[in-house]
Formats: sequence, C-alpha cells, structure tokens
Amino acid sequence: MTPQLQQAIRLLQLSSLELELEIRTTLGSNLVLEAVEEEASMSADTELNVLQEEIEESEHFASASSRTDWDPAPAQKKNTDFFLQKSSETTLRQHLFWQLELGSFSEREKIIAINLIDAISEEGYLIGSLSEIQESIEIKSDLNEIEKVLQAIQQFDPIGVGSRTLSECLNIQLNALPPSHPWLAETQILVSKHLGSLGKRDYTRLKLELNLSEEALMGAIKTLTSLNPRPGTEISSKKSEYVIPDILVRKKNGHLVVELNKEFIPELRVNPNYVAWLQGANTKGNVEMLKEQLKEAKWFLKSLEARHETLLKVAKSILEQQKDFLAFGEEYMKPLSLQDIAKRVGLHESTISRITTQKYILTPRGVFELKYFFSTEISSPQGSPSSSTAVRALIKKLISEEPSQTPLSDHKITQSLLEYGIEIARRTVTKYREAMHIPSSTERKNLNLY
Repeated sequence: MTPQLQQAIRLLQLSSLELELEIRTTLGSNLVLEAVEEEASMSADTELNVLQEEIEESEHFASASSRTDWDPAPAQKKNTDFFLQKSSETTLRQHLFWQLELGSFSEREKIIAINLIDAISEEGYLIGSLSEIQESIEIKSDLNEIEKVLQAIQQFDPIGVGSRTLSECLNIQLNALPPSHPWLAETQILVSKHLGSLGKRDYTRLKLELNLSEEALMGAIKTLTSLNPRPGTEISSKKSEYVIPDILVRKKNGHLVVELNKEFIPELRVNPNYVAWLQGANTKGNVEMLKEQLKEAKWFLKSLEARHETLLKVAKSILEQQKDFLAFGEEYMKPLSLQDIAKRVGLHESTISRITTQKYILTPRGVFELKYFFSTEISSPQGSPSSSTAVRALIKKLISEEPSQTPLSDHKITQSLLEYGIEIARRTVTKYREAMHIPSSTERKNLNLY
C-alpha cells in the first residue's frame, strides 16, 4: 500500500472538524504547503442565512422534520444552527450492527451474526472459540455455518474485524488490496509463516529463508506496517461535540444542486517560493529536505482531492436514489444498501461505509448523516418493497393522527399498514415504535387524560 493510498484512506475516515485539524497540522509542519488566501464571496454566517431562507421559502420542503423522537404536539419550526449540530456516540458494536442490517443476511444468519458481534472486543478481535459461541446461539447451527457468517463480518468496515489471530487479521486486509499491489505475495508469506522472525527483526534470516532481495523485503515490511493490527480502534467511541456538513444540497432554479461544503476547508497549494528556496539552499541536507516536503505536499493534495471526489460521488449517488425523500419526506425513503452504492460508484462496501460515517449533509429537510439514507428492505406480497425508514415514518404518522381517546394498538397499526400495501408482523411494529421512543397505546391514552 503506497503512502499516498494510505493517506487517502485515512482522510476518508475523518469528519469535517477532524479534516480541518489535519490540514492545519500539515500546514504547520510542511514549509512547501500553504493556504490560498482569498476574500470569500460569502462569510459563513451569510451562507448559513441564505440556506435557511431557501428552506423557509419552500413550504413543500419545510413540512418534514428530521427528528427521530416522538412528540405528540404538532411539529414546530426550530431555529436550528445547521453548521453546528450535536453528533451521537458511535461504538464498534453499533457500527457493525448497522452494516449487518444493510447486508443480505437471512434471519437465521442474523441471529448467528449478532452472537458473533457480541463476542468481538473493542480492538476488533473475536473473543472465544467458535464452539463456545455456538453454545450461546439460541438456534441449532453447525461450525461451518458460523464460520461462513464470521467471514462475511470480517469483510465489514473496518476490514479484518472479527479476526481470531493477528495473522488472520493482517491477511484479510492484504486480500482486500488489488492483486497488482507491489510485494503483495511476499507480504502474505511474511504474515502467514514468519511473523515470529519479523517480530525479532531477524531480517538476514528472512532474506535467506524466503530468497528475497533487500528491496523486496523492505517493500513487504512497508506494506505490512501500513496495515492496522487492531482494526476496531478505527471506530471512535468518543462523542464529537459538533459536526459540520460536508455536503450542501441547494435548490437552484427549481433543481437540487449537490456540492462540497468548502467554507471550513482552506484551499491549499504548493508555495510558489519553493523554487527560490531550493536555489538558495546552501547545503545538500536542505535541498533534500525541501524535495521531500514537496513530495509530501503533493501526496497530501492528491489525497485530499481524492477524498473530495469520492465523497461527492457517493453523496450524489445516494441522493439520486433518495430524491423522493427530499421531495416528499421519510415515507418515501427507498430501501438502500451499501452494496447498492458500491456497485454504482465502483468501490468496495467497506469504503462506502467509511465515507458515509461521520459525514453530514445539509438538505432542505435538515442535516443528516450520510448513513441515515441507508435502510433495509421490507418486502410485501401486496405492494412494492418499502424501506424500514419509510415504515417507521408511516407508523409515526398514523399515531400522530389517531384519536386521543382511542389510540391505535400495535395490532391496529399493523392492519392500517396493509392499506398502504405494507405487510409486517405486529412484533415488528412494536419494535419500530419502541425504537422511536413512542409509548404504547395504553400509555398514550393515559398521557392524554391529563
């Protein structure tokens, strides 16, 4: 894995605030790189006011709320600061469960997967043997079936999560690299058979045993050090105080325009004085230092551009699939999986997961994390497939319109959904209602008495 590719992958994971800090840090350490000082056409405050005015002027879009909690009172417009929103806590377990829900797993495989994810440590390793986990699974399953589900989880983001050994973890990450990657075969041999010698730094013995040149061995070691031996640590369990939208969606001439939010990300360039510095360098050491910094600056600029292009491409693809949501609200959210977007943009599912986590988009309906637009499919013999998000929104709508003295039971909600061509079990309605923190019909009736 080249340094440029490593850097590009790392930048994909950063939120806007983290990216801004990374840019400031790089500017402070690299003499060749500088921020382009330009008078912005709009200040951040002016930009925000324009965006909010566009939302207020559109009655069509202003009717929906991005809240997921339940409030029996009519929705009221709030003075929301779209550029600074509180973000929620994300743990490795939650991140894996999110990907599980979006995967094409059967109900049986999901039960097995839940038990496996519960046995994964915060560092990303599987705790206990498969036979021990087998005993905790409430359905009868053989070890081959459990192994198959585990292999699927190991392809989740972060790659290699759920591994049982360091060697397995590193090999999974190596297998995700393109076959043309330099020194890939040599690195796989090192990981599979020679981690012990590598740990002892016995490079002479390794070259003899593997019949490798100095260049090949160093290339393999460089690839190896680019991998993450503790993949679970890539997912932060800390709360981010604020988030900044990475993507802006505007209404312009009756059309929606999707663009990057560059307000908080300085434009960078190579300092034009570089050549003069290089000519004035009085020692060979200074010349080499400047050349190395130029190389690093170019890598950083390319990695940054790759992040922006990937983020914009993925966001546009998501919104193309969910344009009915933007026009009509949550009830029109379509089923969408990581695999769907991965195929459309030609990237790995783990990359889609990485680029949509902690990345936010400002739309006429509010600010959403990009991963919000993914939801599982609920098939119904009576109608076209619906997304779980749309079904939850419909349940919320039915409850908001119910008679105060005779609230709808979960059974009645199930029957009402049939009229919309949605056939789901009553227990599913209960699960969705509780997930939205909506009280039961009995509790809602009691609340309305006071």
